[in-house]
Amino acid sequence: MRNNDRKPQAGRHSAGSRSGPPAGERRGAGRPARARKEPLRDNYYYEEPYGQPGARQEFQDISSYSSERERRAGQRRAERPPKPPRRRGSAGRVIGWVLTLMLVALVGAGVYVLSALRVKPLEGGLSADLSVRTAGVKNIALFGVDARERENEGRSDVMMVLTADSRSHKLKLASLMRDSEVYIEGYGYDKLTHAYAYGGPSLAVRTINENFDLDIEDYVTVNFYEMAEIVDAFGGVELELSGEEMLEVNRNLWNLSREVEEEGGDSGIRHDDYFTATDGTHNMVDGEYVGGKVKLNGRQAVAFARIRELGGDGERTSRQHQVLAGLLDQVRPGNFLRLPSMARGLLSHSETSLDLSGLAGLAPFALGGFQVESATFPGEAEGAYGDTNEEDSWVLRFDQDLMVQNLHGFIFG
Repeated sequence: MRNNDRKPQAGRHSAGSRSGPPAGERRGAGRPARARKEPLRDNYYYEEPYGQPGARQEFQDISSYSSERERRAGQRRAERPPKPPRRRGSAGRVIGWVLTLMLVALVGAGVYVLSALRVKPLEGGLSADLSVRTAGVKNIALFGVDARERENEGRSDVMMVLTADSRSHKLKLASLMRDSEVYIEGYGYDKLTHAYAYGGPSLAVRTINENFDLDIEDYVTVNFYEMAEIVDAFGGVELELSGEEMLEVNRNLWNLSREVEEEGGDSGIRHDDYFTATDGTHNMVDGEYVGGKVKLNGRQAVAFARIRELGGDGERTSRQHQVLAGLLDQVRPGNFLRLPSMARGLLSHSETSLDLSGLAGLAPFALGGFQVESATFPGEAEGAYGDTNEEDSWVLRFDQDLMVQNLHGFIFG
């Protein structure tokens, strides 16, 4: 007999009462009974795993989707292949590549520049007075040779001491008058300009060191025959010219073209190289020219630096200063991209004793900027005066002690 068929027993439940203990025996008598909840039902459902039959894959819980459409979309997302993890340090790799490319560019620029370097070491003792050497000061002799061919022979019409002073970040140009009477070893007293003709740059440097107590150990020689190409490599030079100087530039251009053409060569001078007079012609006899600031190309710059008819040797030296200072003014950090071509243009048309390490020592000036100062020696402050020597040749004499004192003051500060 099933329990459901049992009759109620007296003392346990009264007729019509709900099952449970008597009211007096209930826990928490006097409190309303809680409503009975329906048993919790498992509303989660699963689907068979996707893929090949029999494949061992875990079931995916997709019960939280509110619709069949979202469930299918979630399943599609689950089937996509995982994305590769994001690589870390990508910014560092980019910076590394940039630095590598910059290094390659710098090396390439260095090879491009140095491939044109024409190195010729100085020979013999230079008689350099190392006692005057000052830390941070590098002196280099600059020579300009006025030869019609590319051989650096003959007298040096231009003689300068280029001082690279890293203490004040200045480049100083001290011009030495070509007719200064000095002692030349093996030749006695003669014009300073003749030292280069007698023994090349080695004797010229030794002569400057011995007479002016300097410490020069390197030189750079530029032939005026090639000076025009150097100026053009720099993109020209901007200078202020007077009307009289423009006339003399035209005359020098004409004379140079005639000389070269008579020798069967091509001077490269063209019609546009001449300045135009107020009457619209290139009158070189009595033409009138209006001066002003102009950008000279290489041929015009050389003709300007060789003017002899206006003023004396001092004015001519001043014009040479202007050309060199104008070129140096372009060696600025703002022209960084042009520096390799400018350096190659200079070195390919120059002869020097400077090697790679010597040139590297000058690089900070090109990259960091500098000031240019110039002066001419000897002058009135050194008691300079013109006279004739035993060969009846005109020379410039001066006070030797004042010359050394003032020159050192300018160079070494």
